[in-house]
Parts: sequence; C-alpha cells; structure tokens
Amino acid sequence: MKKRVPIIILRLITVAFAVAGLLFSIFLLPSFGRGLVDEVPVYSYIRYPVIVGLYGAVASFLVALFEMWRLLDAIDRDGHLATKNLRAIKRCAIIFSILYFICAMPVVFLNAEIGDAPGLVLIGALLDGIPIGAAAVAAILERVAERSEG
Repeated sequence: MKKRVPIIILRLITVAFAVAGLLFSIFLLPSFGRGLVDEVPVYSYIRYPVIVGLYGAVASFLVALFEMWRLLDAIDRDGHLATKNLRAIKRCAIIFSILYFICAMPVVFLNAEIGDAPGLVLIGALLDGIPIGAAAVAAILERVAERSEG
C-alpha cells in the first residue's frame, strides 16, 4: 500500500487538472471571446478563430492528461514507463504550445498594447514555455525508458 500512495496522489492531481481544464473551457473561454469583442470591437473578426484554437489547446491538454492516466496505470501495473504514453504526452504538449502561441499570444499582444503593459507579454510567453518544458521532460523520460527496455 505504501508503494501505491504516490500513484494515487498523481492520479488525484491528474483528475484535478482535468476538472480545471473542463471548467476553464466551459465557463471562461466563452466569456473570453465576448470580452475580446467588448474591449476592442475592431478585432471582432478574430474572436471565433481564437476561441476555436484555444478549445483545440484545451483538447490537447485533456488528451495529455488521459495519456498521463494511462502512464500511471502502466507504472502501477508493470512498474516501468510506457514509451508510447510518453511520446503522446510530448506530442500533446507541443500541439498545446503551438495552438496557444498562434491563438492566444496575438490577444496578449493586443491587450499589452492597449493597456501599456509589456509585462503581460512576458507572462504569456512564460505560460507558453510550460508545455515546452513538459515536452522536454517527456522526451528525456522516453529516452530513459527506451534505454531501460532494450
């Protein structure tokens, strides 16, 4: 039982992140689109492409969490890392980062320009760097798992 406690904690964290992602996509993304149009009516034409892209980013985030769950199952069952799950997590993180950069960063730039807040761009770039770091960790763990298998 003592060996299973970290896996249980990681599963609870995975569920908490999934619930947070779903709540974000259900409640905050639609109001984000409305707020974008209310703040800058000139940019109303980018409302739907931004929202669709951010929904795609949330979908890749949720797929990565599902793969994390499957990875935890493999660790719990076999006691080793599954390379296909790590590869999927790495791809989801890269897709999330690309979609976030394409869809959210233009809005961050617009808000920073309107509000004269250059620090906002730095915060947006840091938020884009988190999935890149996750992809790097997944790639390193994938290599370690491949070397241990064969």
